[in-house]
Amino acid sequence: MDYIDFVIEYGKKLEKKKEECKSLDAFIRRAEDFPSLVAQEGLVPAMTFYYSKMEGGVSSIENVECEELINEGKGYSVYLSFLIDVLREFANLKCTTPLDCIKEVRQNEIVITRKILPILVEMKKVSNIVR
Repeated sequence: MDYIDFVIEYGKKLEKKKEECKSLDAFIRRAEDFPSLVAQEGLVPAMTFYYSKMEGGVSSIENVECEELINEGKGYSVYLSFLIDVLREFANLKCTTPLDCIKEVRQNEIVITRKILPILVEMKKVSNIVR
């Protein structure tokens, strides 16, 4: 699967969740901010910032409750779940937690950033469409 198909499939998950919840603002704000943060600060600092703001554990969009999506902290948690999926699929990382991913990304941050930044930008666009 190429990255456009990946983002489209994730966009379908967002649309389904939006029908149920009416608002995905906490996730959408995270999707809007992350690519710029990566460009300004780097992938590892952006990931550690999101990790520091995360509430609870990593939560996939399918498993998060509607009431939780109002909470900014849960928006970070859901976005990190998306990011872990991107890193596993397109950077061939083996990580399953944010800290493991940060450790793996540090090994080759520049190359990984170049691989995934277009995906993050597309997710930003798709999440705005779902808004």
